[in-house]
Amino acid sequence: MSSWGDSAINAFVNLTPSSPWALKVAEQWKGLPFGKYLHQSPPRRQRTLTGPVDPSQASLWHRLQIFSNVSTSQHAYEQTSSPFFSRLPLDIRIIIYELILGGMVFHIESATPQSRIYHLICNRPHAINEPNHQCHELTTQRPSSAPRDDYQEASGLLPLLVTCRRAYSECVGTLYSANTFQFTSNHAAFRLLKVMVPPQRLRSLGHFRMVMRLPHHPHMNSRSKRDWAALWEFFADEMVGLQSLYLKLLMLHDTQEQIRRTEDAEGAEWIWPMVGMAAAVNRTRGCRVEVVTGAEAQDLGRMLKRVASTDVAVNDAALVRSVCMQVHRRMRISLGGGG
Repeated sequence: MSSWGDSAINAFVNLTPSSPWALKVAEQWKGLPFGKYLHQSPPRRQRTLTGPVDPSQASLWHRLQIFSNVSTSQHAYEQTSSPFFSRLPLDIRIIIYELILGGMVFHIESATPQSRIYHLICNRPHAINEPNHQCHELTTQRPSSAPRDDYQEASGLLPLLVTCRRAYSECVGTLYSANTFQFTSNHAAFRLLKVMVPPQRLRSLGHFRMVMRLPHHPHMNSRSKRDWAALWEFFADEMVGLQSLYLKLLMLHDTQEQIRRTEDAEGAEWIWPMVGMAAAVNRTRGCRVEVVTGAEAQDLGRMLKRVASTDVAVNDAALVRSVCMQVHRRMRISLGGGG
C-alpha cells in the first residue's frame, strides 16, 4: 500500500466517531513507523559536498566529475601557511581529529516528527547499557550547538569543523566513524539518517544504538514485513561503515504475547532478516550486531560462529535458520515464555 493508502487509513481514523476503535482497526493495515522514511529517496542537496582535498583520495568517478564539471565539488585551499597542514602528515592529523572529535556517545532526540533534532553528549558512557540509563537532568531547554556558545551543554564540535574547508573535509568523516549515535525514537533516527545526513556521510557512521518501539509484530501484515526487511537491508547496504549495531526492541503486551505463543520454527521467519544481515556484515567487515528484548541481549554474530563451529558441514541457509530458531527461543523466554 502506497502513500495513498496511508492517507486513506488516516482519513478512516479521523472520520470515525470512535477513535480508539478506529485506531485498533487501522493498526491491522499499517506498516512500521520507520517504513515511510526507508522507502523514500533522499532529498536533493542544495549544494555539493566538500570532497577530499588530495585528488588521490577521491574515487575514479569523483575525479571524472571534477574534469567534466568544475562546479561538482567545493574547492578547498591547501592552507600551506598553516604549520598544522604543512608540517604534520595526514595520518597524524587524523589521530588528532579522533582525539578531539571521537570517543563520545551522542543521545539524539526530537520532540515530534516535525521538530528540530538535537543532541546531548553522554556524560556516563560507561553505563550506556544500564536498563534505565540517565545521564542528564530532565530539562525542557534545548541544548545549543553554536560554536561560541557558553551554554553548559554546548557540544563544542563545530569550532574545528568550521575552521576552514580543508579541516572540514579531513575530519568530518571522523565525526561519524569515531562516535556512537544513540536514538530513542523512530522519527528522530530515520529522519536524520534518511533525510538529513547525506548518503556519503551515512556510509561513514560506525556505531549505531537505538531503543526501537514496535507498535505491533513485524510480520503482522505485508506492509510490516516489507518495512522490517527494508530496515535490515538499510543497515547492511547503506550504512556500510557500521562496526557495531545495538537495537533494543520495546513491544506492546499483545506483541509479546504473540511471540510467547509462537513456535520457534515458525517465529524464525521474522527473525531471518536480522540474522541474515548479521551474517553478511560480520563476514565482510566484522560488524557486531546485538538485539535486546526484555533483559536479554543477543550477539547474533557470536551465535552464528558458535553454531558454525559445532557443525562445520552445515550450509549457509541451514546455519542462518538454526540461529533464527535459537534467537526466537531466547526472545520468547526473555519475554516470559516457557523454555
